[in-house]
Amino acid sequence: MPEAKNPVRAVQRSLDIIDILRDTGGARVTDVARDIGVSKGTAHCHLATLEERGYVINENGEYKLGLRFIDVAHHAKNRIDIYDIATTEVDALAEESGEMALFTVEEDGKGICLHTARGAKAVQTEIYVGYRNALYHTAVGKAMLAFMPVKARDRLIQDMEFEALTPNTITGEEALRTELETIRESGIAYNHGETIQGLVGVGAPIRDQDGTIYGAISIIGPERRMNEERLETEIPEMIRRAVNIIEINITSL
Repeated sequence: MPEAKNPVRAVQRSLDIIDILRDTGGARVTDVARDIGVSKGTAHCHLATLEERGYVINENGEYKLGLRFIDVAHHAKNRIDIYDIATTEVDALAEESGEMALFTVEEDGKGICLHTARGAKAVQTEIYVGYRNALYHTAVGKAMLAFMPVKARDRLIQDMEFEALTPNTITGEEALRTELETIRESGIAYNHGETIQGLVGVGAPIRDQDGTIYGAISIIGPERRMNEERLETEIPEMIRRAVNIIEINITSL
């Protein structure tokens, strides 16, 4: 994420407060002041301003995020041209596979989940709409990385801070680049328990005729149900069909 040349401290503090309320589910003025390192009076001024605009509510002295953020999220989501097309196919993928299906886009070097759908046997995960994840350890992230323009991909990889989330997580640039080459050959990306141990993902990018990447879709399921036939044939075929439908519809946008 690019750094502001002349950041406004007051804005940074307000955004820090929003992050605190998001992470904690709610906090009192004293807690907010302590966490961002300001006086109680300063924290209260920020909270009162956010409350006035509907971004924060006060429930008996505990401040929480306001529903105004849902309105903001709606408008942010609507700038994704293929949202309606992609989500329709993701819903169908979840129903057909019985697993969890996702639609994800890349922004500032992160994968941002814009839609989830659950089939009859879908596992419970921490993934939700708006969930942000590094690109190097997810199927959707690797699918987008593999087909990005070289310069854009190189820039993102150089800025990555690899972390071993599980014993299977890729933790080096060379290993990632090798896998991305394999993905470019097959058009399908895998996450073999790299994000959550025991959970497998299969994904593919969504592109137009010029190669512009709009995002990626994936199916996620437990390792015990992802046998060789499902991983290598059944699920990739489902995903390819869905991607094909989305990409055909992109031409009419």
